[in-house]
Amino acid sequence: MARRLSLEETKNYLKAWREFSDKEALEILMTCNGGLVGFFSKKYLGKGLTFEELNSAGNYGLLNAINKFNYKEITIEKFSAYISVAIENSIKAELKKYNKHSHVLSFDQPIVQNKDGDEMKIEDLVGTDAEQLIDDVISEMKIDIVREALQCLTSREQQIILLRYGLDEAHKKTQDEVAEIFGCSKKTILRQEQKALVKMRHPRNTIKLKDFIDV
Repeated sequence: MARRLSLEETKNYLKAWREFSDKEALEILMTCNGGLVGFFSKKYLGKGLTFEELNSAGNYGLLNAINKFNYKEITIEKFSAYISVAIENSIKAELKKYNKHSHVLSFDQPIVQNKDGDEMKIEDLVGTDAEQLIDDVISEMKIDIVREALQCLTSREQQIILLRYGLDEAHKKTQDEVAEIFGCSKKTILRQEQKALVKMRHPRNTIKLKDFIDV
C-alpha cells in the first residue's frame, strides 16, 4: 500500500513536477493518491465498465487535477478534495459516454444469420482478426470519420487504438508493447482492442455490422 504524503511533501512534489518536469515527482503523486482512484473505481463497478476501464478514467482525472491544481494560490489542504472531485467526475464522464453508446455493446443481441442459418451475435465476432477489422474500418471510412468513430470509445479504448494502429504516431505498436504501457496482459489488450473495433464499426446501431462481414 502506498504511503500517505504529508501536506508539505505534496506541495513540494507538485512544484517539482509542474515547474521542473520531474517525472519521479509525478509518479509519486500518482502512486500515493492511487488509493482514491481505486476507491471511486470500486464505487462505480457494476455500472457497465470494467474495473480497469474505471481505473484508467480515474487516473486520467487524477493526472488532470495534478496538472491544474493551483498550489501557489490555493491552500494545499484542499488538494485531496480537489483530486477526489476530479477523479470521480472523470469516471462519471466515462460512464456517461458508455451509456450514450451502450446500444453497441449488446453482445448477446442477434444481428445477422450465417450461411447455415444460425444467428450470429457480436460476441461471436470478437474473435475476428483485429488487423483485418481495422483494415476494413479504414477502407470503408475516411480517416476523419475514423477519428469521429473513436469518440464512441472509452478513453482507455481510444488510447489502445491510437497506439496499436499508429493513428497519431509514425509507427504502430504491438499488443505486447501496449500491454507493457498499460501494465496488463496481452490478452487483456487483445480483448479490449477487438471490443473497441466492433464499437467503431457501429457507432449508432449494431445491425450495421452485417454491412461489414462476410457471412
